[in-house]
Formats: sequence, structure tokens, C-alpha cells
Amino acid sequence: MDEELIEEVNYEISVLIDSGFYNSNEVLEIIEEQFMDEEISLLEIENIISDKYNEKIAKEKKWERPTDFDRLKTSFIQLNKNNILAIHNAGYTVSEGVEDSVEVFHHLKTKDIVPEGFCFYHFQDIERAIESKLLNIAFGDFESSEKKALEIGKKIVDVLESNNFLVNWNEDIDMRIEINPFCWEKFFDDEEYEMEGAFNSFLDNYK
Repeated sequence: MDEELIEEVNYEISVLIDSGFYNSNEVLEIIEEQFMDEEISLLEIENIISDKYNEKIAKEKKWERPTDFDRLKTSFIQLNKNNILAIHNAGYTVSEGVEDSVEVFHHLKTKDIVPEGFCFYHFQDIERAIESKLLNIAFGDFESSEKKALEIGKKIVDVLESNNFLVNWNEDIDMRIEINPFCWEKFFDDEEYEMEGAFNSFLDNYK
């Protein structure tokens, strides 16, 4: 691989692994798909993944709990209990996150469960959090009601602040809620996140 391509692959692998959401095999699959048109050495990619994975494990040993992600996870569980669907790592863009939220909403409706609103962050938000130490949270309602969306935004801010986050939001429903600072430190674990995790977490409140 040429030097520029190696640098790009290194960066993408670093972000995927530092996100804490993907194991080595999943990272390999994503990288293979992303760079399928490039002439890349599979062995070299596997070596980079192995090195980055070991670096991440070493960093985790130095983290103190609860991390900001631990507190965010607690916040999202509380939001689910308050009838606001909260999704970790929802797609790659805001539009994809909204699509994921609507899809989970329809799956919950088949169980006669109707969330009043949603919130999420997407993978680009994770990337920005890793680099810039802040995290944006998108939100909305399922009724296209400005009043309802404002209520949901306020509830989200209240929950985040109750978990000791500093939050920036001017109560504009067209603006995302910003947690600043936010240090992205997510331990590797076997728990469910994304759409499936949000669905099951929400469902747990009705068992």
C-alpha cells in the first residue's frame, strides 16, 4: 500500500477501535468494505488492527470509572425509562440516525409501545468526540410537533445535567444538544447498542 493509503487506513481503524463498539473481526469487515476498490494488503490491515486493539486495551487500564461514556449510558437508560428512545451510535449522519429512530419506533409500536420522542448520536459524532472532546445529541418527537420536541429537548438536558454533564443548548429545536466537555472513553464490552440495544432497553421497561 502507498503511504497515503496506509495513513488513511490507520486513521479509520483507530477511530473504529477507539469507539469501543467494534471487535477486531468487525473492524476488519468494515475496512475491507470501505477500501474494497483499493489495492491493500489484508495481512498488513490485520496487523494494524491487532496493534490498535492492544493499544486500546492498554489505555482502558488507565481509565477511571465512571467514564463520561458510563454516565452517558446511564443517561440513555433513564431516558428510555422516561419514554424517550435513546440510541447509541445511530448510523453515520443525522438523517441515518433519524431513520434508525423511526425504524425502532415502528418495531416498538408492534409491541403496543409508543415512545414520545427520541435522541441519538451518530458515528461522526463519536469521531468528533474523540478528536475534540465534545458530543452532540440529536433529538426530536414522532408527531412533528414543535411544542413536543421542545419538551423532549428539555427532558434530555435535565437527565444529562442530573448525571453531571455540562450541557450547551439554547432551547432551539433545530439545534442539537452539546455535551462539552466529553471525553470519549468506552470500554469494550459484550452489551448491545445501536438499534437493537435501544429496542431491548426500551422493551425492558415494559416487562
